[in-house]
Amino acid sequence: MQELSELKKSLNTEVDQLRSEFQELRTTLQQQQEDVTTSLRNLGLQDVSGDKKEGQETQDTVVEENGDKESNVSTKEIGTKEAES
Repeated sequence: MQELSELKKSLNTEVDQLRSEFQELRTTLQQQQEDVTTSLRNLGLQDVSGDKKEGQETQDTVVEENGDKESNVSTKEIGTKEAES
């Protein structure tokens, strides 16, 4: 029973680390998108991403830890899964 408890603790630690890394990546991506938008505006071009309808989801490919299985998960679904945790 103690072994299961230790495994659960270890997995929870890994999940927390992955969440933290994912949040950092999301923040970096948002900053890069803002930088690109600003650059495009400075060049007098329109930001094509601004033409997307609100609520439209983007698709990301998520590779599971073992690397063998891929699945398409929307960013909206990922946010929902995080909120459920």
